[in-house]
Amino acid sequence: MALTTPLVVAIVACLLLAVGLIALIIMLARPARKPRNSDRARGAHSNASSKAEWRARIDDVVARHESGALPRHEAFVELSVIARDFAGAASGKELSSSTLTDLAYLNRTPANRQGLDALKQTIGALYPPEFADDARNRIAQTTSVQQAAEWVANLVERWRS
Repeated sequence: MALTTPLVVAIVACLLLAVGLIALIIMLARPARKPRNSDRARGAHSNASSKAEWRARIDDVVARHESGALPRHEAFVELSVIARDFAGAASGKELSSSTLTDLAYLNRTPANRQGLDALKQTIGALYPPEFADDARNRIAQTTSVQQAAEWVANLVERWRS
């Protein structure tokens, strides 16, 4: 009888701890909510509509590369980021880390099919100069930053929201 009270207290404490841990697991297992930025418009009303801003970003990469301030490889990386950022802003989808495989499996609708196909084509063209060994890959060797910039500018111009 002397042990009954401490055992009941220990069981109640363990049950409370178990309930607390289950609640914590449930809270941590839920996907993190992205903060809604009400200032940031999506779709046709986004900055993607202002194509001049995107062309300026592309031109900046080319200018910095031509001046020697931006290495060739980093220019291709920045152009790839611009293409994904533009498509993300225009489509309202998060595309900043999308691979070619991810882009191939995106849900296409009649409204976004042309733009997403153009993005996939642009990123596919940027992959060799961005990732391949210049010494072993002819496309990586011969693609210029100016040419890659024209591909990204073409994506911006051809996108229809």
